[in-house]
Amino acid sequence: MCSTYINLNQMEDITENILKKSGIPHTWQGSITKIDIDAIIEFDYDLDISWENIDHFAKDGVVLAAIIPQTKQIYLNISQEKLFKEKMGTMNFSKAHELGHWILHITQQKNYEQLSFIESDHYFCRSSATRRPEEIQADMFASSILMPRGIISGAIEELKNNKSIDWHDLYEMKDAFEVSISALTTRLKQLKLIYIDEKNKKIYSSEEAAKGFISMF
Repeated sequence: MCSTYINLNQMEDITENILKKSGIPHTWQGSITKIDIDAIIEFDYDLDISWENIDHFAKDGVVLAAIIPQTKQIYLNISQEKLFKEKMGTMNFSKAHELGHWILHITQQKNYEQLSFIESDHYFCRSSATRRPEEIQADMFASSILMPRGIISGAIEELKNNKSIDWHDLYEMKDAFEVSISALTTRLKQLKLIYIDEKNKKIYSSEEAAKGFISMF
């Protein structure tokens, strides 16, 4: 059973409080610093992170990570080690996703059954209609804690004040956060900080700006 749905503002409060307790800045201070998700997991929540082959957790699909509540253990799937090394953002997101399960579902509900994170390589592309509510909430948690609202909003506002935002800016930003470009653009759209025309991949400061530009032609 899924716990009560947590909306975006509530999730921001949850993750900001976690960062405050960890002594990690969550407001814009002129630059982006990667959130040390390993330290939060290991020191603040006393969870272990290790590598194990966990392909057997799913009959189909790709298992990236899993959490075993009974042993307070987060496993990264060693069969996906090459993917994780090539895409650090995927590994960071997987860890944060599992921490989200621990905070939102396991300790809240005292539901100590095994929860596994089953995804394809391009997991942001999967329709939410095919995913359990717990998975969607854990993704929201991961996105919120890895890219704090105060920091990402400040970074985008500074870019908007200086120039129009382009893809080079976004790739630099995703490297600074150490997330995937899909995670970053999803977060930016979620917070309505930018608008991306999916047809031509052009970036606008807002949906209104995009509509205004298109109406000129």
